[in-house]
Amino acid sequence: MSESGSQIKEIKRVFAGLQTLYHTAFPKSDPYLIHDLLRRLARNPEITPIYMVEVFTRKGVNPEAAKNYIFEKTGMVPAIYENGTLFVTNQKLTLETLKEISDLEDVLEIAGDYTGNITARGPSHTHTDTCPLQNLDYS
Repeated sequence: MSESGSQIKEIKRVFAGLQTLYHTAFPKSDPYLIHDLLRRLARNPEITPIYMVEVFTRKGVNPEAAKNYIFEKTGMVPAIYENGTLFVTNQKLTLETLKEISDLEDVLEIAGDYTGNITARGPSHTHTDTCPLQNLDYS
């Protein structure tokens, strides 16, 4: 095998391991969100990036209690969609914050996009019972 072929094989192997780590540490989070956050924090560790964070929850979560919890944690009031099962905030995001959200029992899935500032955009991700984010083969 050529050296470039060997390097490509190694990159694929390390990437697969990284995806496994993402899924292990943040099983409810979109791998793209984790990767994008890590890249931005590596580029400028002094600035906490701002993301539109979308948190999908189980049915039956008290939307008012969830809204108050999110406000206490982030200082931001979430928009609530999908009959009280989707909470969207524009907030500063760290790996620690993402882990805290991911560890909440009522959370099913976390997605998000970098915005760079506080914007008034609505949700852009959808949740399904067959969510590809839970599949390690998701790309």
